[in-house]
Amino acid sequence: MTPFASVALFRRNGGVVFRPPRKERPNDATQARKAAMRFWSGIHGEALIKVFLVREFAGKLELSERGPADALWKGYDREIRGAEAEPHIAACLIELGVDPNVAPPPLPDVLNINGFVYRREI
Repeated sequence: MTPFASVALFRRNGGVVFRPPRKERPNDATQARKAAMRFWSGIHGEALIKVFLVREFAGKLELSERGPADALWKGYDREIRGAEAEPHIAACLIELGVDPNVAPPPLPDVLNINGFVYRREI
């Protein structure tokens, strides 16, 4: 079971804030997304902007995000290094126990091994 962390952005007094992240422990991403959306949309008194679900898998971050009016989740991968620039994602990394300084560097787009050129599909 891979742990997930969820965090939500709220609008408060004209600014965007987030509450401390919460761990989600379902078996798969679909159940974690449902649990995160139920929890964060149940908080009253603040306007929900977006819910993020984060997990570390194979040296990358898998992020899913959804607004309250969106029909589908938008999922994408991201390098661990550099993710700490966004405070809400950095809080999720702390919750998951992922240290971005220990993460391996990102793979290069082009490798040259023994005269053969290998290109990574982007």
